[in-house]
Amino acid sequence: RKILKREKFLHLSRSSYLFSKIGILVALSAIQTLMFVLVGNYILEIRGMLFHHWFILFATSCFANMLGLNISSAFNSAVTIYILIPLLLIPQLILSGVVVKFDKLNPRIGNVETVPLVGDLMASRWAFEAAMVTQFKENRYEREFFLYDKIMAESDFKKIYLIPEIQTKLQFALVNYRNPDPEIQKRVAKNLEVIRNEIGKELKTLRKQELLPLADFVPSHFDSSLYTKTSEFLTQLNNFYIRRYNAADKKKEEKVAALTDTKEKRAQFEVFRQQYHNESVAELVKNIGETNRIIEKDGKLIQKIFPVYKNPEPENLVDFNAQFYMPAKHFLNADLDTFYFNVAVIWLMSFLLAVTLYYDVLRKILKIPGDLAHRFEKK
Repeated sequence: RKILKREKFLHLSRSSYLFSKIGILVALSAIQTLMFVLVGNYILEIRGMLFHHWFILFATSCFANMLGLNISSAFNSAVTIYILIPLLLIPQLILSGVVVKFDKLNPRIGNVETVPLVGDLMASRWAFEAAMVTQFKENRYEREFFLYDKIMAESDFKKIYLIPEIQTKLQFALVNYRNPDPEIQKRVAKNLEVIRNEIGKELKTLRKQELLPLADFVPSHFDSSLYTKTSEFLTQLNNFYIRRYNAADKKKEEKVAALTDTKEKRAQFEVFRQQYHNESVAELVKNIGETNRIIEKDGKLIQKIFPVYKNPEPENLVDFNAQFYMPAKHFLNADLDTFYFNVAVIWLMSFLLAVTLYYDVLRKILKIPGDLAHRFEKK
């Protein structure tokens, strides 16, 4: 700040000074993160992820540089800055999705369906998710089978969790739709709302909206005939996902068989799998440890298992908010790969911090309480 004041007095360019400062820090960050990834990937035997890991860490380092420059420009005391550093780092650690799962946070700030706003504000959240998802789906082994595994995981969830849950709610509605108890009627209405929403999504996916009258899934229109039609549809839907799972499984097995048709190839394939597949990362992004694999919220059934195989389900063109570890984000009517989207978000955050640094926004904000107190003292 002292240098900036001197250069301003001499009518020198503020932007030139800042860009030169930023340029040096960016160059150093590029070198340091590259060295870190080279050594780290060599020791951990991570193959084929050099560029992805480097670019994620490089983007995050640039964000950290801009954050540090803003703090350095805004405060008068180095002691104050040293005190602030842990206060800035701790939220980045806790709210990154590593230490505490987002759906386990306090309900006021957490979210069981998507990443909450407090998580979206953390650069560490975007970096960690990009690193884990990319490490899982872009390694050479998983790339061979990701499409098949995705179809199988989706089919598994539908036939094991989603369809049985809908059938349970449908059965409850049949037994109780004539029950005069107001509380029972509320529950019936809630169950029918869930059934309507979930079956509506399935009909839209299959492009067969005419099969069931969705508007009739309300207590006043529901009856045994609708129950029968819906049960038949759910049976057909279950069979559809069984066939879909079996077809994908067969293609995967054929591909594995082609890669392991000799003893020598089998040995090579096993080495290939061990070199590129990381079981801990796979368990993390598949969320296999989650006990509640399907939950109900706001009239919808939410899938909690296999997020890395899920497709975005946007509510509008710019609805990029999604469950943690999903392979893509929806933005401007397109599904963008998590790696590119997350890194772009980190760069955008860095750009915004560069703007606040140029206009000295943080220092001006911090001056407001002092100015108000000074005016109050004068009065």
